Amino acid sequence: MLTYSEEPLNAKPISAEELKKQERMRDVTLLLQQIVEREEVALKLIIDSLIDVGSINYANKKLHNPPLNKMMKILVGYIKPVARLAALFWLKRNLPNLLAAWLEAKVSFEPIPINDSEALTGDLETVPASEVQAPNETVDEPVNTLPNISNLS
Repeated sequence: MLTYSEEPLNAKPISAEELKKQERMRDVTLLLQQIVEREEVALKLIIDSLIDVGSINYANKKLHNPPLNKMMKILVGYIKPVARLAALFWLKRNLPNLLAAWLEAKVSFEPIPINDSEALTGDLETVPASEVQAPNETVDEPVNTLPNISNLS
């Protein structure tokens, strides 16, 4: 059963400028979705190339026995169609949003702090600073997507 509270909602008013930014980013996401749908053949070729390179690198790094190394490279040929379908499905579902979030981060001109789980998922929208500390990093500094010029020298 639904009940209504007497308290009014404390919704923040959104400026016209913010609405325009959100609308334009939705447009970017839709355009990227259209590109992904239209360029499916190019995506398949990219995926095939990445599977080939990744399997060679994996076999060379993990399997030092030459017969096993060669067998691994042959087995990848059989697994490739399934891996291609899974990768294509994942790319069609996630690439437009990931790319739009990355592009938005590039044009926002603000460092966006991210934590490890959001870095893996690609969700870059106002994420709290990471609690995991890198070896040369202090606790007070969040992980930024843009490099600091003073740190480059």
